[in-house]
Amino acid sequence: MAHVIVMPRLGQTMEAGEIVEWMKNEGDAVQKGEILMSIQTDKATLEVEADYSGVLAKILATPENGEIPCFEPIAIIAAPGESIDVEQVVKEFRSKEGA
Repeated sequence: MAHVIVMPRLGQTMEAGEIVEWMKNEGDAVQKGEILMSIQTDKATLEVEADYSGVLAKILATPENGEIPCFEPIAIIAAPGESIDVEQVVKEFRSKEGA
């Protein structure tokens, strides 16, 4: 099952963040608890751990995107060997978030 990774809210006042660096590339294995990326907030640069194990199937946002609102999809982690339709996964995520 694919999991959508969102821009985390790392503080009560955080509205958006910027991706500084992805520690993994698309296709790389990811273990839950492993550092996945670093995020720049208005106050600090913080490392963000993966909430799921699997494969980094798709990166949806990069440092070039600039500020990204909290809870906006930024990546997808899928099971090893899982084939995903990126647009469908994001669409399903958005429909669940709006429910």
